[in-house]
Amino acid sequence: MMRSCDILLVADPRFSGGSATALLADAAAFRAQGATLGLALVSSDFFKNAPDRPNPDLLALADHPDTVTVHSGDTIRADIAFLHHPLPFHAGLSDRIAITADRAVLVAHHPPFRGDGSLEYSPFRVNRTIDRAFGLRPLWAPVSGLVRQQLRSFAPFLRLSSEDWLNIFDPALWTASRAPFSDPAAPVLGRHSRPDPLKWPDTHEDIRRSLDGGPDWRVRIMGCLPELTSALPATAELLAFNEEPVATFLNSLDVFAFHHSDRWVEAFGRTVTEAMLMGRPCLLDPRLKGTFGELASYAAPQDVAAALTHLRTNATATRARAASVRDTVATLYGATAVSARLARLRRDTGSVSRLGSKAATPITALRKTIGLMRRQSVGARG
Repeated sequence: MMRSCDILLVADPRFSGGSATALLADAAAFRAQGATLGLALVSSDFFKNAPDRPNPDLLALADHPDTVTVHSGDTIRADIAFLHHPLPFHAGLSDRIAITADRAVLVAHHPPFRGDGSLEYSPFRVNRTIDRAFGLRPLWAPVSGLVRQQLRSFAPFLRLSSEDWLNIFDPALWTASRAPFSDPAAPVLGRHSRPDPLKWPDTHEDIRRSLDGGPDWRVRIMGCLPELTSALPATAELLAFNEEPVATFLNSLDVFAFHHSDRWVEAFGRTVTEAMLMGRPCLLDPRLKGTFGELASYAAPQDVAAALTHLRTNATATRARAASVRDTVATLYGATAVSARLARLRRDTGSVSRLGSKAATPITALRKTIGLMRRQSVGARG
């Protein structure tokens, strides 16, 4: 017997960090709109021999009594199916599920090209895996303009949604109990991310400078690899990834900072958006300006100390700006807009335009795709 649901979510539960959080936020918003949810937790070769464990919140969603849980070998009908993150599908799946859907959407949480220009996944291979595993041909929905620019390198062979599928948030869940610089004598600088070296600057010197405001500043970090701790300020307080609720952690900060590797492209920056919703001023890697524009301040690691001094010296203006940014972000990414976004997505015929593509020409994209296939044929993991 074929089961059915309004919206089916498909993902590997071992993908932690922002993509899992985004899926869960989508699920909550869909359910609040009265949709019946289906969930297929698949197993990707991307995590073969890796220590990653399933996200407990995704497992809890699967166990929810109102969730239609789907397993390999099942058959299901959905109005719309969302497949999350291209990398697990690029690596290959061991699951086979017969999915019938009026609309299938691949939510592209990650760009295909790395910071050094090499190709991390092939959209063509992703599409082939999804077709073989589920019988679907998805419309690709980038999570940001940056991801869209890169995916347009594969046009006209890849069809993109007409608008980005932005991460959504419930602003009511992000309420601060203290304003930035409430204690001007002991300001707190912090950052959090999953413990991945690509989420950090490439040198120990740049790591140290990206979190060094001077002797008066305290530093709190949630999510750091052990091999990087020697690069941190000696007095930094270190917490394991998600050791504290994210809102609690952000509430303890006066400034949120984030800098990353030259080899990394930050597709969206969910942690940054969360900090903005908590009314924290954000001091970011200049490469994130294309995503956040005037909502944040920017400084290279060597300029962080001076930027922090400016924010602290002008604390009143800093607080006012952070409050204004919070209101803007709550409007842009609020969960209340999901119903209209879904309606537009259902009607969307997509786009194969190359307008705005900056990553590579079609010939270069093809050459890099062939190079990626050759690397993987000899056992390299992308």
